Amino acid sequence: MNLQPLYELQERLEQAAVAGTNLLGEDFRLKRAMEGLAPLAAASPVFAKIGAALEELLSAPPQGRGGVLLDTLALVDAVVYTQGKTGCPGTLEPLPHGIGTCQPLTYTQLGPLLAALNGTGSDRYNTSEEFWNTHPEYFTDYRVLPLLVKGLKDTGFCMAERNRDRLIQLGTLSFPLLKADFDPAGKREMVFRVNILDKVAGAAENDFYRAQLPHAKREVRQALIAALRHDPANLPLLLELCQKERAGKNQDQAWKTLAQLDHPEVEAVLYELSRKDWRQLLYILDYTPEPIASHLTVRLFEEELAPFEAEPERPLTEENASRFSTLLHRLKEKTGPEVCQLYRHAAALAPVLERSLDGSGQTPNCMRFSHYTALNSDGLLFGEYLGWILANTLMLHPDRALCALALELYEEYGTSYFIPALTVQLLCLDSAECYQWAEAQLPPDGPLRRWMMQAFVWILGYLRWSPEKETYFFHQGCYDYQVEFHWYDNYIANLDVRWFLLLTQNPDPPSALWRELLLYREVIPGLSPQVLEFLYGQIFQGLDFSPTHNIIDILHTQGWSDWDDLVVKLAKSRAMQRVGIRPGHIFSFLDALPVPPKQKAAQLQKIDQLVLARKLQTEGIWPRDQVQEHIKQWRQQASTPTN
Repeated sequence: MNLQPLYELQERLEQAAVAGTNLLGEDFRLKRAMEGLAPLAAASPVFAKIGAALEELLSAPPQGRGGVLLDTLALVDAVVYTQGKTGCPGTLEPLPHGIGTCQPLTYTQLGPLLAALNGTGSDRYNTSEEFWNTHPEYFTDYRVLPLLVKGLKDTGFCMAERNRDRLIQLGTLSFPLLKADFDPAGKREMVFRVNILDKVAGAAENDFYRAQLPHAKREVRQALIAALRHDPANLPLLLELCQKERAGKNQDQAWKTLAQLDHPEVEAVLYELSRKDWRQLLYILDYTPEPIASHLTVRLFEEELAPFEAEPERPLTEENASRFSTLLHRLKEKTGPEVCQLYRHAAALAPVLERSLDGSGQTPNCMRFSHYTALNSDGLLFGEYLGWILANTLMLHPDRALCALALELYEEYGTSYFIPALTVQLLCLDSAECYQWAEAQLPPDGPLRRWMMQAFVWILGYLRWSPEKETYFFHQGCYDYQVEFHWYDNYIANLDVRWFLLLTQNPDPPSALWRELLLYREVIPGLSPQVLEFLYGQIFQGLDFSPTHNIIDILHTQGWSDWDDLVVKLAKSRAMQRVGIRPGHIFSFLDALPVPPKQKAAQLQKIDQLVLARKLQTEGIWPRDQVQEHIKQWRQQASTPTN
């Protein structure tokens, strides 16, 4: 069907809309277009309707032609748009491999995602996250996938990291794009490309890693060296790199990668390194879960213990203490039968290593190890530190042998191994049995009870609540073979409700503990009113905004009802501690209170009067206009009837 008359008619009507309707009757081009439209009108009702509209336009009186012209033009435009099409000459061919798939998606559907991946707006991260969560298939489209690769150099908030993670989840689809213009001397973008190939393909891309390595520099070289761990055939190359790389991160990475190859020659080379640079070897073995790392760590630890087993009165030096501190730290995450035997041996020798050297009964300071869990500035004794390392390892890897070991050491040596024993009971017993066991260990009073109460706080502080599973889990993380941090979540059989009442007896429970244990929980059946009263008192102890807000949220969720003048009391407690109140905090606290608007207005009014009377100190200028506006709004809300 020849539509040229239709297009000519559209052009003449547009001209008439610009020039005016006075000369329509004399427009011979319009009449010629009408004549050309006649065959179309005979063949289609739509074109017949256009012909009738044209006749009406030309027969209309001059003063009425404007409206008819616009109606006719609108009809013609609508028909023209329905005939539109796009395309180019040639035959359809599949897209080249590796640039994405052809999804049946319009630009309207993809537009916001394309803008988020290719733009500079502040909300791009949230937009791309929303698309990933609702339409992950969009990211395989040939218009989107190249932008993900390009976005590996995006400087926006976490955009490059998030694009890397998505490309990993998409598998091998982007590999040709990742390798097409790879620059081994490049920057972070190229590091991310290697990370993706490494995570998804492993040894399958070993030829690529090796081909790029001769020209690679800085962090890209480090990432390529790390990727060599997948193929045992890289052993000779890694041995060469360990010797020839310049001292620094790349050489360290070569050693770390070598340590992940399970081969007798590797162990021999690493042990030889310990003869030259003992600390470098332990640094290499840190956070390395392979059996060879455990074996070498045990071997070096036993070598340090041997002289003191042979000669219990042997003097302890600063160098001894430094080595033991390093070995204890590197023992974290190490597992296996020989590791269990090392714990037994080290625990048996702990009294030798903790002894007084001058008859004073005091362990020398060099054998007290600094640790954030220490009750005092003196640090932890050898056995206590050993127990903490075991507890932290159990949170990451709660295997049966380690669990049995922790209980064995606690039964044999007592308090130093209480913390790993408690960790095991949380992991292995049901909630009631675990609480009963823990409560039975507590003496009625004295320093040991206070220490154990603090131990409860430390261990429970590693727990996080899972709304999905409705229980708690140990939340710990560690670094793996390169720069990534991995979380290990090991679930427990919830917490007996009696724990919360027991924790209120701690003389100084950190607000962070309550925030982690209770903030995201629904109503807890059987929760003691004393716990809520304790938390209410905690509101007036701290000075920080977030913990205070969190406790208010917890109390609200758990059914607390005494909100009378809470924010007024809070402001006064700040004054007692000689701390100024912040207007924004006051507004936020009042907003969070589950009380009627009238009560919020009354509390803010009292605080305003106290500020004017100079009985409350403020940080900055007290914004009376904003205060009065808040009071006015709450009073209006109170006076507005609700349906």
